[in-house]
Amino acid sequence: MLIERVCLALMLALVGDVFLGVFSRYILQATFQWYDEVARLCFIWIVFLGAAVAVKRGMHFRMRLVVDRLGPSAARFADRLVTLATVAFGAVLVAGGYGIYPIAQRQVTDALEISMLWFYAALPVGGALIIFYALQQAWQRTRVPALSRSRCSFS
Repeated sequence: MLIERVCLALMLALVGDVFLGVFSRYILQATFQWYDEVARLCFIWIVFLGAAVAVKRGMHFRMRLVVDRLGPSAARFADRLVTLATVAFGAVLVAGGYGIYPIAQRQVTDALEISMLWFYAALPVGGALIIFYALQQAWQRTRVPALSRSRCSFS
């Protein structure tokens, strides 16, 4: 999956960047000015893209201890409620990222002098992916019972 590969590349860049930062500080006795900003940028994107990957894999936060003790209809209701909350959270991220746009476009980082939009863009991108994957899984869950019922009727 492309997003997982992007997360992996960002993680490798983050590890390399932090290694260079520690190396420059303690071995060279001179700190690179840019390593903190690169680390922050990588980390922010890893968090929001990683959250989308977790939703895609169905590994986001759920109260399995509670849901597993519910009956079938209550468990389906809880599953729909979790999907709705996940979509709402994604919508908040998209709206927040869109809302910060006018401020972020005027800001640049100190060392790299890149636009802060690169940092804040992780919110709407991650939020949109969270919404997409949550709705995709909800659609798949509604399709699976219908398919299993049709298979049973042919047996």
